[in-house]
Amino acid sequence: MKSKIFFSFFSVIVLAEKVFTSGNDWCHWLGPNHNGFVEGNLSLSPNPKLNDTKLLWKIEVGKGWSSPVVSDQMAFLHDRTANMENLTAYSLNSGKEIWRFSFDSNYRDDFGIDNGPRSTPAISQGILVTHSPQGLVHAVDIKTGVLKWTRNLFRDFGSAKGFFGRCSSPLIMDKKVIFDVGGSTVGLVALSLQTGDMIWGSKVYGNDYASVSPIRVEALQLVTAFMREGLVVVDASNGREVYFDRFQSPINASVNAASPLVLENGIFLSSCYEVGSGYWNFTQPNPGSKIKFRPVWKGSDKMNCHYSTPVECKNYLFGFHGRQERGASLRCIKLSDGEVQWSTQSVTNGHLIRVDEKIVTLSEKGELSVFYASPDSFRPILQQQILGQGRAHFAYSNGKIIARDNRRLICLELSTKEEK
Repeated sequence: MKSKIFFSFFSVIVLAEKVFTSGNDWCHWLGPNHNGFVEGNLSLSPNPKLNDTKLLWKIEVGKGWSSPVVSDQMAFLHDRTANMENLTAYSLNSGKEIWRFSFDSNYRDDFGIDNGPRSTPAISQGILVTHSPQGLVHAVDIKTGVLKWTRNLFRDFGSAKGFFGRCSSPLIMDKKVIFDVGGSTVGLVALSLQTGDMIWGSKVYGNDYASVSPIRVEALQLVTAFMREGLVVVDASNGREVYFDRFQSPINASVNAASPLVLENGIFLSSCYEVGSGYWNFTQPNPGSKIKFRPVWKGSDKMNCHYSTPVECKNYLFGFHGRQERGASLRCIKLSDGEVQWSTQSVTNGHLIRVDEKIVTLSEKGELSVFYASPDSFRPILQQQILGQGRAHFAYSNGKIIARDNRRLICLELSTKEEK
């Protein structure tokens, strides 16, 4: 395996205006809270005609659906050019390349869609961890791009290629990095963040594409995953099963791609392919006691998410319902029972985040939309074309949105025009 590291100096641009006020980095899949929610205030005009985007920088990038992540004033991207996969660090202020680590890639998509990476990197304790579609895991130093360790999940655990290669994004919890391997010998696996050594492996639950999410209740740390056979919850310290509920498609040619959405006292799952959606409540009767899980509702036509994970606001969920290729709709449903509050097709299928009580979406056609997180109706604040075709999620950090399409990575901020 060939490895290359490139370094370059970068300049700093001072930005005069910040619309988002949160200082949180976007270090992993679904952001700082693992649920698409970002603290802060998105200060836009109630008049949609007065809202705009300000492009800070734009660069050409390689193939892939891996979304950017942000830490320490750097943006990181996992992409592919020719037969090389690249992990690249860019200045968040200027887009200038700081370092690049590259390695050989032999992955070929069986459907000829895209040969690039699907999984989003995770950053913690100065280490960036990636998961390639051929099952390779790399851990590099975020300051220098120097390789710390690598593992082959296909060779070591029988990780299956599935329909579209390996897609599970890594979850870093303390000193462990956890993957939905879906292998022939383990379902979930935890590796040492510092060395890559195996710490534990869970029971086998089949191969799928949703990334794992953390559950923290007081001192108890759990991990939940939407695997082939259904909802899985394990103890993060040893991988032992805490709860399982079968929630599986009867169709073999199917995938579970939306991640479990962990809320204050519950877990929401959703998929297409005749699976539907469901909400499970969890409670801890007494401090230190065993957490109890129970299904609250399951439905086949409430919010069936093809690949994007919805977001929550005040016990309502906002997300895309239906298959991408058949024309998905944007919906709001009530969390307590799944009742549909409103539905619209004015926003095409894509990814979402929530900032305060506003929701930002980026469609796979490259349209940025902002609307109020209201259960009453769809109330747009901004709709603007910012990119071309793509399916990667986007990142937010310190007043900036970092997003990519099939050939470009951009950094922009939202602003309000002066009324004339």
